[in-house]
Amino acid sequence: MLKVGSLFSGAGLCDLGLHWAGFRHQWFCEIDPFCRAVLARRWPDIPIYEDVRMLKGDELPPVDVLCGGFPCQDVSSGGLRAGIRQGTRSGLWLEYARLIGEIRPKYVIIENVRGLLSLGIDLVLGDLAALGYDAEWEVLPAAALGAPHHRERVFIVAYPYSVDLHNERLLSPLERIVGEHFQPHDVSGWLGIRFDRTRKDAAVQAYGNPVLYRVDDGRPGGLDESGRPFSCSAGMVSPEVKKSWEPRFKALGNAITPQQAHAIGACIMEHEGVQVPLMSFDF
Repeated sequence: MLKVGSLFSGAGLCDLGLHWAGFRHQWFCEIDPFCRAVLARRWPDIPIYEDVRMLKGDELPPVDVLCGGFPCQDVSSGGLRAGIRQGTRSGLWLEYARLIGEIRPKYVIIENVRGLLSLGIDLVLGDLAALGYDAEWEVLPAAALGAPHHRERVFIVAYPYSVDLHNERLLSPLERIVGEHFQPHDVSGWLGIRFDRTRKDAAVQAYGNPVLYRVDDGRPGGLDESGRPFSCSAGMVSPEVKKSWEPRFKALGNAITPQQAHAIGACIMEHEGVQVPLMSFDF
């Protein structure tokens, strides 16, 4: 079983996907208190460090895999496009690269927004090469696993130069995995409802009211019953309720869907000789 160290863990949705694929976490690193509470609830007794800048590779429990999505604000097409450099939030990639060099993991999984392809991926790949790592990358939308939204993310998987892939790509199984679950870009099916994603109002017209699913915040009773939604209209939300939901929205907005990470993890496990059952959004 591959042991994982998780950087920029957030609420652990990437980590949940890897957990489903059979990975075992050894530690997390996350600076946001709300997200740390979620991680502690889901993975009790596993160390959670607060600041990636304070981590030292030789002081951490040994791992086979480093994973994480460094901050996207400065490479996102919706941000200021300041790029990956010292002093920017996306510049925390430099800490990620430092820890790769100190830990020398068997695999590295890096996740970020599509904007990385036009601003920063050359630096990331250059740093990996300087550390002695080859890398592959794919743009994997959540819709490719059956989600009712596109939510594209870039996944980079790196491994030492010495790894023999027998002239194949480590991520080549993605073609088969995506083929099992892909939904056309313009039509989406969710909870038995089909709607046209090219129209902004299609989902609202097809489903009706907004639906929010609770996020585990680490408190007793902090979860709704399984599968039970919390529904509301925007005008009916009190300031107190809105404030209590803000950290949940932020955590989900910064996250990926775990099925995306599961697909990437399945590729790595297949390279390790372990077949992982496919998972999708068909729940």
